[in-house]
Amino acid sequence: MDDLPFRQIHLDFHTSPLIPDVGADFDPAEFVAILKEAAVTSITCFAKCHHGLSYYPTTVGVVHPALRRDLLGEMIAACHAADIQVPVYLSVGWDEHAAETHPEWQQVEKDGRLSGRPPFGSRGWRNLCLNSPYVDYLAAQTEEVVRTYPVDGVFFDIVRQISPGCVCHYCRRSLRDLGLNPEDDQDLARHSRLIVRRFLERFSRLVWSLRPGIRLYYNGRLRLSPRVEEGLRPELPHFSHLEIESLPSGPWGYLHFPTTVRYCQTLGVEVVGMTARFHKSWADFGGLKNPAALAYECFRMLASGARCSIGDQLHPRGRLERAAYQLIGQVYRQVAAKEPWCRGARPLAEIGVLLPDTPADPSLARQSLEGAVRMLLETHHQFQVLDAAADLRPYRVLVLPDAVVLDPALVERLRAFLAEGGGLLLSDGSGLAADGRTPLLPDLGVEVLGPAPYTPDYLRLEGDFGAGLPALDLVLYEGGRQVRPRPGATVLARVVYPYFNRTWATFCSHAQTPPDRLSEDAGIVQAGRVIYFAHPIFRAYRRHGYRVYRDLVARCLARLLPTPLVRVAAPTGAEVTLLRQAQPVPRLVCHLLYYVPERRTPEIDIVEDVVPLRAVDLAVRVETPPRRVYLAPEVQDLPWTLDGTSVVTQVPVVHGHQMVVYEW
Repeated sequence: MDDLPFRQIHLDFHTSPLIPDVGADFDPAEFVAILKEAAVTSITCFAKCHHGLSYYPTTVGVVHPALRRDLLGEMIAACHAADIQVPVYLSVGWDEHAAETHPEWQQVEKDGRLSGRPPFGSRGWRNLCLNSPYVDYLAAQTEEVVRTYPVDGVFFDIVRQISPGCVCHYCRRSLRDLGLNPEDDQDLARHSRLIVRRFLERFSRLVWSLRPGIRLYYNGRLRLSPRVEEGLRPELPHFSHLEIESLPSGPWGYLHFPTTVRYCQTLGVEVVGMTARFHKSWADFGGLKNPAALAYECFRMLASGARCSIGDQLHPRGRLERAAYQLIGQVYRQVAAKEPWCRGARPLAEIGVLLPDTPADPSLARQSLEGAVRMLLETHHQFQVLDAAADLRPYRVLVLPDAVVLDPALVERLRAFLAEGGGLLLSDGSGLAADGRTPLLPDLGVEVLGPAPYTPDYLRLEGDFGAGLPALDLVLYEGGRQVRPRPGATVLARVVYPYFNRTWATFCSHAQTPPDRLSEDAGIVQAGRVIYFAHPIFRAYRRHGYRVYRDLVARCLARLLPTPLVRVAAPTGAEVTLLRQAQPVPRLVCHLLYYVPERRTPEIDIVEDVVPLRAVDLAVRVETPPRRVYLAPEVQDLPWTLDGTSVVTQVPVVHGHQMVVYEW
């Protein structure tokens, strides 16, 4: 959907039935004037909220008891008259009115508790089961809204079952009919997927039968799973696009969006990034994000090939906060100026990161993935995140961080990838059979004897591989595997043992035992186009932030990828992405971002100041010399030279975000 708007608002309106003056101050002209001044082109408005209340004269649901007007209808009419699109919002999994009046529709935990907020809890919501008659109630509401109003899309929120699964009486009966065991977590998870996918199929068919082709998104389904059948990919036919809800000052943090968007880039659908104007998270009334933070988050979306959406919540009386939209307008007017170089642009990547899998403790896989993403961001590589069904051919190097599980089909695909000249960088359990010892790839170049005998242990770098790095035995905080090189393989680093493992009976000083003796074990081994780390180096970087780990991975990538797409002389905190745009003329667009999140409170990363980068040397690999190189949106030409296959130029200044355009 290349017509997907770039400047969207996601407008919450979860309004208690105890509030008496809902919509009393709503003025359609003022509402639209504020949106237009803020350069907004689409706003998702509410049909039904988490309280289960509707904001239009419904005959199916429950109108907010204080509402005296068709608030939804007035918003749609006013926005459409001003050429602003209006998708509508329907809460799915959370509906307080339905949960209160139909407790039998709530999801049930395995221990028999009703799922969600307890009876006297003041936070959270009660979870409705998508296998109960509640779904019929919601379908009637959806049909009423889509038939009554000329909506531009539907945003269904909280589309999920609890984990591992609901055991309400509807679900127990369904489990029994399907021959599934309600006491088995895997069967419960399988049943949950069946329930949700049946829901998706029903509601996509319903909405698109009434309004063919309108925007349709189900929030709560976006997840990165290495097991393709359990992930998002099979559900994509029910989506028109993807929206990545990712408020960095909320529970998501600043690493969530770049990790998730680099997976979504591989799925062949348009993507919207969603942040919010709040200082913290949703419903932070009176909280306003720093201008630099909102700019960073939106420009990061553009640099990833995504559209922008900023979340807000309307005051119960129906007036938008002018201060919030002054902030939004500051950013969205800049987004509007940048759009010509973002429309239809597709990210380029030469490194693929395969999703790791640790079923016993999914947090370990997440740490490994995030460690790999952080390293590649900080080394300015162009990469994407892949599941096992992704096409491997566009990439020159694949990274398998710590715990990538290989089935026979993926083993064969990796062998073909190597045969075509690709490179592999693996660590710890990646590339090994379930026994943790047997290499599944003959090219791995190592013999695995078992778990490493000491944790922590140390790495001693060999020869030129260690040049320029600290000349000491480098601690590996996370335990790895005991590895010996096979004949013909090159050892890049060897393992140094400590005197002993730390126990109650054997310990030294405050932390790890000092290094003692060089062992025969290998820590990093290269065999042709394959490099293997014996330790979970990516998880270790995510947990400990020891820059040497990143430096080691960067040196290995330089061996496998000596001429990367982009080389830039910029701090590790700078983010660099390269996108290709086919229209109106062939272009490459290189995005440079430099904002510095700081952990100034125990819970929130703060972005406040913009520190300019000056005289940034940039080299981009090209197939043929461009006709022109210039800055956008300034359209200021840059002098450039050709160094082999790379266009070399210098960017005078990067003030937060700068685009460099290579035009043919």
